Amino acid sequence: MASLSVHLFKDSFGPFVQLLNEHGVNYQMRQVRAGVPMASSGVLEVMQAVGSAAMWGALATVVVAFINSRRGRKVIITTKENTVVHVEGLSIAELERVLEHAKNLTAIDPGKSTAETD
Repeated sequence: MASLSVHLFKDSFGPFVQLLNEHGVNYQMRQVRAGVPMASSGVLEVMQAVGSAAMWGALATVVVAFINSRRGRKVIITTKENTVVHVEGLSIAELERVLEHAKNLTAIDPGKSTAETD
């Protein structure tokens, strides 16, 4: 089973996991060891069944919903070729194609400072 590492920064953990659950995307929590410095607040592994391309469409929907639900949110994807893609402005179809070649995904919610200005 293939997987995609998802790094969740700042206040993105709860909202991103909620969207994964709502859209039926399978994931596992990656173990974080105490005392080890971590840049992100959480790391997930999004699981893909071998031969199932439908997961990319569901994950693309999650990413677009995450970005569009609050101003200031960002998602950055690094492909297997080490190309960095900022997701804002991509269509769901374009995002699906990028996700098929993704090595990892980073979701950032800047948190309360933008929530107060919404």
